[in-house]
Amino acid sequence: MTKITGSATLEQAIGPRGRFTLRQALGDVAIRGVEGDMVRVRSLDDRPLSDLFDVEVGDGAFELRQVEGLSIGRRMFSHSSGAELAIEVPHGATVVVETQSADIVASDLSGEKRFRTASGEVKLSRLAGGLDVETVSGEIEVEGSAPLDLTAKSVSGDVRVRVSTIRRLDLGTTSGDIRLDATLAGNGPFAMRSISGDVTIVGRAGFRVEAESITGDLSSDVPSKRESLPGRKVLVVGRPGPTLTFRSVSGDFHVVEPRDAATPVEPTTVESTPVAAIAATRGSAELPVDGAGEGADDSSPGDEEKRLEVLRALERGDISVAEATDQLRELDEVLR
Repeated sequence: MTKITGSATLEQAIGPRGRFTLRQALGDVAIRGVEGDMVRVRSLDDRPLSDLFDVEVGDGAFELRQVEGLSIGRRMFSHSSGAELAIEVPHGATVVVETQSADIVASDLSGEKRFRTASGEVKLSRLAGGLDVETVSGEIEVEGSAPLDLTAKSVSGDVRVRVSTIRRLDLGTTSGDIRLDATLAGNGPFAMRSISGDVTIVGRAGFRVEAESITGDLSSDVPSKRESLPGRKVLVVGRPGPTLTFRSVSGDFHVVEPRDAATPVEPTTVESTPVAAIAATRGSAELPVDGAGEGADDSSPGDEEKRLEVLRALERGDISVAEATDQLRELDEVLR
C-alpha cells in the first residue's frame, strides 16, 4: 500500500528489483539509486503529489502518471505546469521515465533503465547494466565506471558517452553528433548510425570499423590501417578487436588519442521546442544518395513538406517521439 508521508511525498515498497515508472510532461526529474526496497518521491516545490499524478500500485510495481491525459502510445503530453521531483529507488530496480520536455538526471542504478524525452536534457552517471535512452532535440550525457549495454537514439541532440566499458552498443542520430569514450568489449554487437551527425571515438583499445557512408570521411589520429570491402570503408585501429559498424550519409567518423578525452565538449544550444530544433538541422541532412553531382540536393519540395508535417504532428501531440523518429528515418531512406 502506498504510504503518504506528507502532501508532497510518497513512499511505496517495490522490492529490491521491482519496477518504477514515471510519465510526466514538464519539469525536472532527479532519480538516485539507494539501498533497500522503497521508492520515495518528493516534490521539491512542496506541491501535493496527489494533485499532479495518478498513482498505480501493482505486485512489485509503482507508477506515477501525470493527471492531465498522458498517453505515450499515440499522443504526447498535454500542456501543463511542470513538477520538480527528487526520487529514490532501489539500486537494482527497473526504471522507466517518459517525458515531453522534463530534464532527467539519474545516478547509481544497476537494473534495466529506459529514459525517453522530446526536448529535455538527459544526464546519467554511475550506471551499470542495460540502458535505453531516446530524445528528439535534447542532449544525452552518460558517464560512469561500470560496464553498460547501451542503446541511444536522438534526432538533433548530441550524444556524449564516457564510461569504462561498453558490452553492447546501438547509437543512432539524424543530425546530432556522437562522442564515445569507452572500451568496446565482448561479443557486441556494436553499431552507430547517423544522417549528417559526426562521430568521435577515443581510441583506448583496438577495434575495427566497417563504415558505409556517401560523403563522410573516416580518419584516425592513432595508429591504424585501412582495408577495403565492396561498398565499405574499413579502418583497423590498433590491435585487432571488436567490429564496430558505422552507417551515415555525410557524417564523419574520427578516432582521437586518449588524451583528447579530457577536452571538454561545448554543449550545443537547442531551441525550446523539438520542432524548431529539428527543422533547424534538416538542411544539412539532405544529400545526394546516388552521388550524382557534388553539392546536389535530390530532395523535392514535396519531401520537405512531408518532413515538416511529421514535425508539426509531433508538436501537436498527434504522434509520439518514437513515431516521429521512425517516420523521419523512413523519409531519409538511409538507415534501412
